[in-house]
Parts: sequence; C-alpha cells; structure tokens
Amino acid sequence: MSMIAARTAQAGLVARIWNSLLENMSPESAKKILTAAIQADAMTAGQAFARQAPHGPTLEHFATILERWKEDDALTIRDVRLAASTLTFTVTDCAYARAYAGMGLNPELGFILSCARDEPFANGYSPCLSMRRSQTIMQDHPCCQFTFTWRE
Repeated sequence: MSMIAARTAQAGLVARIWNSLLENMSPESAKKILTAAIQADAMTAGQAFARQAPHGPTLEHFATILERWKEDDALTIRDVRLAASTLTFTVTDCAYARAYAGMGLNPELGFILSCARDEPFANGYSPCLSMRRSQTIMQDHPCCQFTFTWRE
C-alpha cells in the first residue's frame, strides 16, 4: 500500500479521534496528544527504514525514501540535491493536502497527520540526521522546502 493510500485511510479515524479529544479537552491539549502519538509512530517508521540500510544508516540511503514518498503521485519533488552532508529538495505538489481538504479536514489536522511526521521520521532513522523545513503546502504556502543534514 502506498503512503498516500495509508494516510488517507487513517485520516477518517484520526479525524474522529481528534473530534472526540476536542469534546473532552482544550484544543491545545488535543493537539499535543495527537501530535505526540503520530510523531511516535513516525519515529518507529524511521527506525524500521534504518534497519533496511544495507550498511547501516547513511544520508545516501535516507535519500532513497524520496521514491517511496512520491508513489501514486503523492508528492511532486523537484530540485533534489544530495551532497556530502545535506539533502535538499522542494515539494511543489502535495496530494496529501488535496486529499485532506477533499475529506473536509482542517489544515491543522492535515499538518499533524502528515507534515508533523517528517522530522521524527528523520530522527528515528538516525540521531545524525536533522531536518529543516521552512514552509509547507499544507499551511497554504506554494511549496515545501526541505533540508536534511547529516552530522557524525
């Protein structure tokens, strides 16, 4: 199953959990709980991806995740640059944002469901890997700009 198919399948349940949380606590508490759970899942996924690295985690192996992220036209990724210690790229189209909007989900929930996973996924892959993203399509920007940096 592609990642976009998995995320959209999960989104309906997560939206119901989100609404139940909001009925029982403040929006800030609901956001904190849901974000923590989704980020813990992302960290576990990053650790699992690291175990697939034939010679242990490296930036070069991490860069191969872009192909998985692009499956089923989930993301259009441009300007990929892999250097000795950095991986940079720009996402110019995001099917996650369109799918969540089509489901009537609040963009904040969409951000928690997908965008908030990116950094913990990288951290789970390796403590040597950090991520910086200056903006996201989910937050109504024209693109998502990523920089992953590897530090020994």
